[in-house]
Amino acid sequence: MSWLKDLYDTYEENKDLAGKIQRTNYGKEIVLLPIAHAYQNAQIEVLVTPEGEFHSAKVIPKEEAPTVIPVSIPSAGRSGTTSAPHGMHDNLVYVAGDFEEFGGTYKKSKEGVPSYKMYINNLNTWCESEFAHPDVSVLAYLKKARMIEDLINEQIMVEKDHQLIPKWSKELEEELGEKPLLFSVLVGEQTTAFIRFSIYETGKGSRPLWGDLDVIESFIKFYTQQLSDASLDYVTGEELPLTENHPSKVRYGGDMAKIISGNDSTNFTYRGRFTDKNQVASISYEASQKGHNALKWLIGKQAFILDGRVFLTWGKKETEMPSPEGSSVNFLDLDSLFATDEEAEALLTPDTTHQAFSELFTKALNGYSIKLTYHEPIHIMILDAATPGRMGILYYRSIEKELYFERLKQWHQTCFWRHTYGSKDKKRYTFWGAPSLRDIAEAAYGMRASDTLVKNTIQELYPCVVDNKPIPLNLVRSLLQRASNPVSMEKWEWEKTLSIACAVMKKHFNYKKEEKSVALDKNETDRNYLFGRMLAVADILEERALYKAGINRSTNAIRYMNAFSNHPLKTWKIIQENLIPYQARLRGKGSYYQKLFDEIGNSFIPEDYTDKALNGKYLLGYYSQRHDLKQKQEEKTEE
Repeated sequence: MSWLKDLYDTYEENKDLAGKIQRTNYGKEIVLLPIAHAYQNAQIEVLVTPEGEFHSAKVIPKEEAPTVIPVSIPSAGRSGTTSAPHGMHDNLVYVAGDFEEFGGTYKKSKEGVPSYKMYINNLNTWCESEFAHPDVSVLAYLKKARMIEDLINEQIMVEKDHQLIPKWSKELEEELGEKPLLFSVLVGEQTTAFIRFSIYETGKGSRPLWGDLDVIESFIKFYTQQLSDASLDYVTGEELPLTENHPSKVRYGGDMAKIISGNDSTNFTYRGRFTDKNQVASISYEASQKGHNALKWLIGKQAFILDGRVFLTWGKKETEMPSPEGSSVNFLDLDSLFATDEEAEALLTPDTTHQAFSELFTKALNGYSIKLTYHEPIHIMILDAATPGRMGILYYRSIEKELYFERLKQWHQTCFWRHTYGSKDKKRYTFWGAPSLRDIAEAAYGMRASDTLVKNTIQELYPCVVDNKPIPLNLVRSLLQRASNPVSMEKWEWEKTLSIACAVMKKHFNYKKEEKSVALDKNETDRNYLFGRMLAVADILEERALYKAGINRSTNAIRYMNAFSNHPLKTWKIIQENLIPYQARLRGKGSYYQKLFDEIGNSFIPEDYTDKALNGKYLLGYYSQRHDLKQKQEEKTEE
């Protein structure tokens, strides 16, 4: 239960924010839910006077639908035919006393009590308790049992022959006129609408009951006072009222998957090991609520989510943390600690060196670390649901702040390379640093790879960043294969794949203490690196000859790249024969490239000049030699 304790502590550190609306950088509204409260999308808002009279009603736009509502343990996890009313705001089947008069059917408890009656009894108990709030005057109105009639009179809902119309149709539009706004925000029938309440006072306007901190506190005190069955809480170590039902809707509003659940007492959930599910873990209602609510808040605020899989990094006090998933540019944009715009843009310049990048990254890292004045660990969690009702924690790691930042620094500096990103329609840009984990996954398996494959690959790479584990060999091989097959991709995609592959190869070989950088290493005698250099010279030679002749097509080096990686000697003979006319076309410049071939050839150790397949180092040699030749050409052009 260490993860739940960490989330509980996070809630305690940020409890001053409970119930207060916040907005993310993307404008999304989030709330750290108080205990005994949940999020629910409402479609109708009913305004009631302090005297308990109906004032008006309105349809709620989708962007304003999320509503914080008071809930009980049974109502928070209700589904299907389960009948358990919420504290105040609820579905029409609970709050409307005339629901059956307009064609509806009440849900019933095991004892046969209708859902409306259960709702009124519960609300009445709250209103008569010592914790009652004076604004909860909605009870007097609801007892009149005429809500649907009022909503029809307000033209919010539509009836025909004293029956609520299930769904809108063209025939109804011809008969009744314009389509009501409610049908634009409802997914199901009118009877499924969710109602929230506000108090309207003349001269003061409306006051929502769902965001009122005093009303929230009133319900928390009322509900927690009703809880019993206190025992040892495994999370806090205190004697507190326990719960067997734990919150769902962790990732989003309609998410019914639970992290903690034990409702199967007849099959094999705990049979043979325990006689009761509380023997597995006894968790208090307070700890469960605070831990799950903190998790929901963190996910909404800062998680990276792909195909339902949640990748979350946080600290207890300073919750926003740089994620292992992000690229170097993402990380440096996060903290905005540069003194000038020129410093912040330095990573986007083509002439950035490894040393310059290291200094910039270290500066940002140290600046961000200084902001964290405490020494609590940083937490990393990956969540996903295998079935609609069960969610699993796929990865959980608590790591000390200093070690975490050191590991981040190590990853970004050893996976450093020059990247050119862009697309067919978007402007290209160049930056130096480490690619994001998602970019690595898509480079390894293609832009059209399934979300399942991509998210599994990202999860595989998390320990490589956080724990300095080696990059999985299957991923290295896949990147080598795709980067060696440029004819299967558009040019912009291949350039991106190649630079990412080089970054991963650099990291992969650096793990074995064989440092490689973007700069061309003329002293390297490794056969893979030298064969890569030869291929790059052949590529640039033919490319410039074709450009001079006004021809736009792929070079033979690019066409034969895949074959070259598997049979370098055999393929090199073909490439070299095809280069003869292009060398002649370049005249004096052709002899310059021939000298490069001779220089590279003389660097080979004779016994290494074989037809054995190349490893990923050849990509480093290819990229570095190609980049070196292009830079020299650009400098000559400028002169």
